[in-house]
Amino acid sequence: MSALDRAGARKIDQAGLEDERKAAVHRALTDTQIRLIAASAKVLEERIQDDPELAQRALMVFSRAERQAENVEASLLLAIEDLKNKPSAEADSADSPDTLDPEFLNRWDLYASGATSEVVREKWGRILSSEIRKPGTFSLKTLRTIDELDHDTAILFERFCQSRIGSWIPELLLSLSQAELSDLAQAGLILETEMPMTVSFEDTRNGAGVKWWAHGTQAFGIIIRQEPLPPIVSTKKFSVDAIKMAGGKLVINVTSMSKVGVALAAIIPYDEEGAYRRLAAVISKDAEGGAIAIRRLGDGWVAVTAKDEDASPTPGDGKFSSVRETPDEAS
Repeated sequence: MSALDRAGARKIDQAGLEDERKAAVHRALTDTQIRLIAASAKVLEERIQDDPELAQRALMVFSRAERQAENVEASLLLAIEDLKNKPSAEADSADSPDTLDPEFLNRWDLYASGATSEVVREKWGRILSSEIRKPGTFSLKTLRTIDELDHDTAILFERFCQSRIGSWIPELLLSLSQAELSDLAQAGLILETEMPMTVSFEDTRNGAGVKWWAHGTQAFGIIIRQEPLPPIVSTKKFSVDAIKMAGGKLVINVTSMSKVGVALAAIIPYDEEGAYRRLAAVISKDAEGGAIAIRRLGDGWVAVTAKDEDASPTPGDGKFSSVRETPDEAS
């Protein structure tokens, strides 16, 4: 509840009310609006008595407004539930705004008002909770793109994200066809380039002095044996293979998400450790132990296997204290 109080109450309930003066103005405007609504209702009631068609149109408008309010309320409740169940792991930074952008809230309210199904309500609820955790994640363009996204493309993007590592997916793990990738690119969710984008690995050694190529994020990573390299690694010059040696480093081809895609991916559950393990399995297919998933342990890293999370199947000491965290972005 403390995370909800800190993030939700401060950033939603007090949005736009920066001091007591603004709060007083807000209350005065609200009182004025109530009086205007009451006066308008009286005039409308008098006109309806002489105009049955006007009465019918008024009922339709009121009914639609009620349904829209129910949709917004349901989406908001799902956002609150998400904040309770998954508190932010990051502490609020000193420069983190205490209020959400009013333009974001207005646009979110508009889109959430049309959320008639539980699936769509959950989507807008997660968008709001993600924005509360990290203000600025969703631009107005991103909200518009998400609202216009058709169901099939949304499902396709969810499949795409199941193997994501940060903001990219290794080509070795892609299960989508070229046509499906083109659909995601046309929807503005992934980047489409003439030449493959790549992510580089860093040179490291384990405690026994064995040389590996390594890549890691905040919690998980992968190491690939240097001598000998797994057969899947291409050593040909100017190779376009999915994994290769280039410029004296090991690199893998990846497909990167756009800014809109990164924002949308934030509300899609995924398993980064699982992605690293699957990547290690593909690389080790014809070279047992040629690639191993790793996880952070204290200030260093340890090797893991799918059978035993605490196993260290590498030659000699399985600890890797020098694994460098490489940038999320592909080049």
